[in-house]
Amino acid sequence: MGTRFLPYNPDQAYLLPPNVKDVLGPDHLVFYIHRVVERLDLEEFTRAYGEEGGALYAPELMLKVWLYAYVLGVTSARRLAQRMREDLAFRYLGGGSTPDNWALSAFRRRHGRGINNVFTQVLELARSLGLGRLGHVALDSTRVRSAASRARMDSETRLRRERARLRRGIRRWQKACNAADDPDENAGMQVQVQALERRLEQIPRRLARLRKSGLRQLSRTDPESRFLRSREGWQLGYSAEIAVSEDHLIVAQRVTQNASDNASLLPLVDEVDRQCRARPQRVSADSGFFSRANLHGLRERQIEGYVPDANLSYELKG
Repeated sequence: MGTRFLPYNPDQAYLLPPNVKDVLGPDHLVFYIHRVVERLDLEEFTRAYGEEGGALYAPELMLKVWLYAYVLGVTSARRLAQRMREDLAFRYLGGGSTPDNWALSAFRRRHGRGINNVFTQVLELARSLGLGRLGHVALDSTRVRSAASRARMDSETRLRRERARLRRGIRRWQKACNAADDPDENAGMQVQVQALERRLEQIPRRLARLRKSGLRQLSRTDPESRFLRSREGWQLGYSAEIAVSEDHLIVAQRVTQNASDNASLLPLVDEVDRQCRARPQRVSADSGFFSRANLHGLRERQIEGYVPDANLSYELKG
């Protein structure tokens, strides 16, 4: 008697398809990233390596997998290494190679500027194809949460308390050392004292860094992050800003520490000019970007600005 179920054998030797496009489809984003990177000039990446040393993963391989990872919101090298073993699209971009998280992380650290310059190359490529029309450009921003912990913040009050607590701990362990008769026990206590003394030595440096920043609080894990207001309330992070052309291409981007957007409008417009070598004719942004100085700056650049003044809306409601 026949069965209605298809054969199932996860231990069979052949599991992957002969052609990845048969599974993912020819229009999958992974193939677009592959084609774009193949057209880029990666000389800046290859020049960073000398002739000596062992074989390295090809820069185009590493760049493709990182770009695709960013599109999917994967920013951890360890998580990316796992996806390259388990995800068909990543395996395609890797050509079957599976770099570990150390290699992936080292590539990103080494080529931070090169990866950023890829954005300019992609813009130039898009402009050569007639994309990125600058008749009307829209600006916007969002808050991006950092990996910093609120529990690991330095302030003058916290640092003074921590310094006093460490000194008390050192005195307590030193008294215990003096009272101990067992040499082995005494040696273990000395290790504790030395650990506390090393932490105590770091307090002046942390205090100097805090004062130099001019902030009341500073993150130890991510000193460049700032407390910014978002829809979820105050959070440690950054402001990510973009400019989008009228045909929906991102033509400029910035990551800043700005707590408000009104200081970002003109720098972002100038970034469009720098990246595209042309100024937009019109600019739209929400009321967060409004200021009289911004309108004056747009007028000087001969750009029409469509930026509402939030104060006028309150007057109209009144």
